[in-house]
Amino acid sequence: MFQLLSRALTPVADSEKETRRHIAWWLLVRVFLFTLLAGITLFFQEKGYSAILPPLSVTVTFLALLYAFSIVSAILLRKTSWSGRRFGVLQLLADTAFTTLLVYATGCSQSVFAPLLILPVVAGGLILYKTGGLILAAAATLLYGALLTCEYFGWVPKYFMATSYSSPRSFFTSSNVFAIYGLIFFLAALLSGQLARRLRFTEEKLSKTALEYDRLSILYKQIFDDISTGIITTDQSDFITSYNQAAERITGHPLATILGQPFNRCFSAIILQERQSRRVCDFRKFDGSVIRLGYSFSYLNMPMAGGGEEKKARWRVITLQDISQTERMEQQIREAEKMAAIGELSALIAHDFRNPLAAISGSAQILAMEQANIAALDPATFKTLLNIILRESGRMAKTITDFLQFARPATIQPEWFDLNRLVDEAIVQLQSGSNTVAATGIHKEIADNLACWADRQQLQTILTHLLDNACVALGGHPGKVVVVGRERSDNNRSEICLEICDQGPGIPPELHEKVFTPFFSSRTDGTGLGLAIARQIVENHRGRLELDRSAEYSTIMRIALPLPRMTH
Repeated sequence: MFQLLSRALTPVADSEKETRRHIAWWLLVRVFLFTLLAGITLFFQEKGYSAILPPLSVTVTFLALLYAFSIVSAILLRKTSWSGRRFGVLQLLADTAFTTLLVYATGCSQSVFAPLLILPVVAGGLILYKTGGLILAAAATLLYGALLTCEYFGWVPKYFMATSYSSPRSFFTSSNVFAIYGLIFFLAALLSGQLARRLRFTEEKLSKTALEYDRLSILYKQIFDDISTGIITTDQSDFITSYNQAAERITGHPLATILGQPFNRCFSAIILQERQSRRVCDFRKFDGSVIRLGYSFSYLNMPMAGGGEEKKARWRVITLQDISQTERMEQQIREAEKMAAIGELSALIAHDFRNPLAAISGSAQILAMEQANIAALDPATFKTLLNIILRESGRMAKTITDFLQFARPATIQPEWFDLNRLVDEAIVQLQSGSNTVAATGIHKEIADNLACWADRQQLQTILTHLLDNACVALGGHPGKVVVVGRERSDNNRSEICLEICDQGPGIPPELHEKVFTPFFSSRTDGTGLGLAIARQIVENHRGRLELDRSAEYSTIMRIALPLPRMTH
């Protein structure tokens, strides 16, 4: 009953279809309500209750008339071309009339059903808004006034005399009852109309908000499904809560086998670290193929169930990207750049070889001219000519070595070795080849028995380049060169960190990246390939070569080489 009544009295939207639907509900409520009241009347009659009740014949006639009118109204509601509002006003006026008859038949002003006259008024305010409510309030007031007038003049059914009914004592008594009910009717009309207006406004806003939310939800789902980047979200317990189509395509794992599973168990190769930039790993797909996978993550502060503002669950959103093709393209670009650099280097070598060849050729010609009288040649002159030949030929050999190493890097053959011993050998090599380096002094801060996993020969080449640059940077000025070596771990990943620090003049910040460019050199005797070769070797080890500085050291060259995971 209450559900039927709530559906019938729900404020309608401004549409003909909604108005007719509510009128149809109201017809059903009318039949149900009056049938229930008739049943209550019959029940009280059988129990001998002394209330003012009509005879059974009157009740049956009233219900028959009501049913017939309701059936005709339902048919007309489907067939008529009248507007829903006009038809609704007529139906509610008819309900007011039926209710007035019920009140008249059950005791007039003393009827227990008199408050039911408010119901059509409220329905008029809710279904037809303020105007409809006022029309129904006026009709109810007039009909109730007519009922009281009949009662005052004694125009009441004869069966009243057999009940506890008593006629009105005075005109003022009837007028007081009329005034109270009339005021109630109009108040009910105004309040129900105002409530309907506010509810309609709220419903329109809610419908608009729901529509916008649905559009946003569809847009989010469309973006989530169609974006080329794989997206995975996990809750505070690290269980996967969402998994888009791109992630399914990249990883090869079907959605049904991933959703609701622990992230670390499904994707053990993806290690998420705090404050990390985008990482790359070798990822084995569901079909067994291996791809290069780029990934990153961030936190989502989701409210916990039953929690206040201070209770937040830290969910994570992980983005994935198959960068295999990108890395291949980058490698091709690097190869193209390298070939261009090789062409430039070839031109540079051809240009630089003129001076050494001219010096060698001139020295050789002098020796050739003096070969007949070689014994009479001044020993100092002879030694100078030989030193020129040896120096310039060594310079040419070094240029060719750097060229070949940059153009065709050797294959990496990693092995375990003692880092202390490698650094000592590089220092000895530098000191034996240059008095300046020997005089400078190089210090070590490396833990004993620190083992490194790399290509020993290539790492020694890097150390030689970097130590030579550091010693030359000092240029005989006070200061020191320090080699610092240590092992560091971060979230189950270990690496060897080797730093070559010097207290020279330093490198301007705007040149930090340029110094790694081939052929860039501030040294008159340099080819500009030392740091380019060093970075190339480190990157081939999947490591990093970084330029940094500190309060103590003006230049820090930091080499980070990853250790095999099996050693963790």
